[in-house]
Amino acid sequence: MKIELADHFTYKKILLFALPSIGTMLAITSFQMADGFFVSNWLGVLPFAAVNLTFPALMLAVALGFMLGEGGSAFVAKAKGEGDLEKARAYFTMLVAVLLAGGACLGLLLHLVFPELIRLLGASEELLPYCLRYGDVMFMFLPFMLVMTAFQSLWVMAEKAELGFRLSLMQGALNVFLDWLLLVELGWGVEGAALATGLGALAFTAATLWYFRKANASGLHFVKFSADFRQLGKICYNGLSEMVDAVSVNIVEVLFNLQLMLLIGEVGVVAIGVYSYVSEIFLSVFFALSTTTVTVVGYKYGAEDFEGIRDFLKKTFVLTLCFGAVMTAAGIFFAPEIAELYVGYDREAWELTAWALKICSLGFFLYGFNIVAAGFFTGMEEGTKSATLAFFQSLAAPIACIYLLPKFFGPESIWFSTPIANVLAAILSVCFLARHFYGGQRG
Repeated sequence: MKIELADHFTYKKILLFALPSIGTMLAITSFQMADGFFVSNWLGVLPFAAVNLTFPALMLAVALGFMLGEGGSAFVAKAKGEGDLEKARAYFTMLVAVLLAGGACLGLLLHLVFPELIRLLGASEELLPYCLRYGDVMFMFLPFMLVMTAFQSLWVMAEKAELGFRLSLMQGALNVFLDWLLLVELGWGVEGAALATGLGALAFTAATLWYFRKANASGLHFVKFSADFRQLGKICYNGLSEMVDAVSVNIVEVLFNLQLMLLIGEVGVVAIGVYSYVSEIFLSVFFALSTTTVTVVGYKYGAEDFEGIRDFLKKTFVLTLCFGAVMTAAGIFFAPEIAELYVGYDREAWELTAWALKICSLGFFLYGFNIVAAGFFTGMEEGTKSATLAFFQSLAAPIACIYLLPKFFGPESIWFSTPIANVLAAILSVCFLARHFYGGQRG
């Protein structure tokens, strides 16, 4: 079934339109899961803890890809909705150029400051060598990771989500194969895990750039462009919520790790690391629905189809709540088996990980509702509201819970931080949406 942005979206069409994007995000998240699985089972708990400590710092830089991808998708989709393909192509080309150049600069900067940064993030002397060896390899491939991240939404906006899905499957399969080859067969250690991830991102980027090098069925291709820093600033501001969300998730994970190192030790970092792998799988569905929301709402906003926007948003919220209920139940029920997969060789780590998974999984129910709400405001070019929602859900509320709950209710209460933060964020999302739809605004 061919689905276009101008269509009226039923529940079936929303799912079919989002499905390739869900698959894309699942494939892309496979690199963290694959690295974690092979590092934990072939190298042990300490290297596994080091990878979990390093990864959030890396993802803080990768968040630039979320910002340019989501913010740029809304602008390019709006230009397409207005029928101005030349403007859409110029914006698209500028975005890709900025992603590559920005990634190169960030990679060099992180290489220089990472030894001190990772110490500040709580790395012990035992973990430090593993962190540095994993991080230095990853930073070399940062430009390609930014492109891969941004195209989670840009492929959808180009109405070629299925092709993006196929490329992501290729990237994910290559990553898993290289993890097995480099770690298990060749014994390269954490550097092998990082190289597997980097080469997978490089392959994805090369195929993507090749597709858009000339005119194609998407209507978008690379063209000569003049750097429009004012427009780039607007794109960045519009995508700020998605960057805030991505940055905040990793800042929270960093602070979670710091608190866990103080309260529980390395085994706590291992437990939250396994939870992060589970959440990457489940939240891929929500991020895909949010990406779909940004693109569809952006297009319909440009076409002034406000009734279509309201109908689409209502149905997307119903889907996110249904998915959230299923994910919460699955996270609780399968917690022992998931813990066994990653740390079954260590009894203490297994028990804590299984317990942590059961509690943290309660947060899945409302998470999708909150990020789709932020995605809606991004599509409507209301970047301030979108960023506020993302900031509160992903940063302010979780940090408050991480530090306040253990203080008043003991160390074990830290695992309730995620579900409580999502309840608070849902209340704020409802308030913003009610004001938008019943406060006399269009859309």
